[in-house]
Amino acid sequence: MRKEAACIALLGALWLGAGSAHAAPAVLADWRFDEGAGQAVADASGRGNDGQLGASVAGHAGGPGWIAGHDGGSALAFGGADYVSVPDTAALEPAHIAVDAWVRRAGSPGAWRYILSKGSLDCDRSAYGLYSGWAGGMSFYVSTTRSYVISPEVPAAMVWDGSWHHVTGSYDGDRVRMWIDGAHVGSGTAAKIAIAYGTASNSIYVGIYRGSCDLGFDGAIDDVKVWDDAPPQTTGPGPVVPSVPGTPTQVAVGGGGVKPSTNGSATTTRRGCLRVSLSRHTIPINRRAIVLATVRRATKRLAGAGVVVHGADVNAFARTDHKGMARIFVRARTRGRLTVRVRGQKASCPSSSVRAR
Repeated sequence: MRKEAACIALLGALWLGAGSAHAAPAVLADWRFDEGAGQAVADASGRGNDGQLGASVAGHAGGPGWIAGHDGGSALAFGGADYVSVPDTAALEPAHIAVDAWVRRAGSPGAWRYILSKGSLDCDRSAYGLYSGWAGGMSFYVSTTRSYVISPEVPAAMVWDGSWHHVTGSYDGDRVRMWIDGAHVGSGTAAKIAIAYGTASNSIYVGIYRGSCDLGFDGAIDDVKVWDDAPPQTTGPGPVVPSVPGTPTQVAVGGGGVKPSTNGSATTTRRGCLRVSLSRHTIPINRRAIVLATVRRATKRLAGAGVVVHGADVNAFARTDHKGMARIFVRARTRGRLTVRVRGQKASCPSSSVRAR
């Protein structure tokens, strides 16, 4: 009996030692936005990942405005073109990742509007991003060089109701997950991938994605943190929130290789040729013009595809209807060529263009 007791005690000690060897998730950056004024935001984690409002410390170009925060401090109000920039650092490129923030807005900001983006590659992807997802709600993704894997999406009505909500997205090496106010959304998306860092741009932006298209958030953001693994949800497990049905959980980078899937599995396929045909190829300067864009793969029209018109001082977006047609309102203030492409899918055929003159 004594030998059995000693063995049990030894096994218990070994188990505790093994458990304690697994470190708790660490905060890599913590922007509390409690400065209340000025053009700089401090990293409260002590790791030196301080940020800057807009494009200049001397001015307010692209800088969000200061407002009251969710907890009595201050927060930032973003207008769709505003942002906080944080210099590139390898310290914010862990193998596992989590981003949490407090957000507020009345009504959905639309699809693909970023709370935080890490790096950018054209108009395709970040290494990881917390954004409004495909249905205008809230979701999180991590990406490889071939595809990005997306968490289940929070319904828009649950997160964009005019109140502050705490949202967290994570990748723990097993699943890409999403929480809202401590409640788990769906069951997560199965994934065992290596996050592809080293995109064309590697900086962190709060409030926007900045690549060949700018996908800015219009609303309030507070207390943004980046972790090296999924943090504990302080409100307890809570109920499981049903995710938005039909939103993709895996999407190809550049439009090739991986078919969108709603069950977390990847299906290798040829996506075929994407074509964007336009109702007009010229628009007047300083006047709002309507451009009708129809998206097709071979002869089939694609419903629900996002179409971006991008160029100097122009970033217009619309989604195709059931007939595969997007109605885009464009106002150009300078002469030049505007490119037209499908969001998140690089066409295998030449991109279309509109000339402002």
